[in-house]
This record gives sequence, structure tokens and C-alpha cells, in this order.
Amino acid sequence: MEETVIGIKQLHKDLSKVTRAAEKGRTFIVMKHAKAVFRIEPIQKQSKKKYTFKDLMSIRFDSDDKDLSKKIDHYVYGI
Repeated sequence: MEETVIGIKQLHKDLSKVTRAAEKGRTFIVMKHAKAVFRIEPIQKQSKKKYTFKDLMSIRFDSDDKDLSKKIDHYVYGI
């Protein structure tokens, strides 16, 4: 990943340009008085996992307790 070094004054002046560039994947190191102060980097998009019915069936549990749902509601929701 290539990082572009910019001064804090340049960031202030070109904030919208830097924002658009970061949205496209560029990373910036912001300097103040020849010292690195912070980094601007794009946020990685999180992919949503799509679950299938088979996935859901594998995580369910079985119980012979006929009042289990009411007990869960009581402990989880306080009802």
C-alpha cells in the first residue's frame, strides 16, 4: 500500500480531494512540523456473510422442555 505524505496545511486546503482519494483506496500520512501526526486510510468494506437454511439448521438446538421459549424470554428480555 502506497502512502502519500502531506502537510496539515495541505490537508486543510484540499480536504475534499483527500477524501475522494481515500474513498478510492489511497492512504495519507499527515505531517505537522516535520513530524508524522496521523494517518488517513480507507475503511475496508465488510462483506456480509449470507447464511443458508442449512447453516441455520446446524446452529439450532433441540430440547424436550416445552417451556424453553418462555424461559429464554424471561432471562433475555425480562418478561
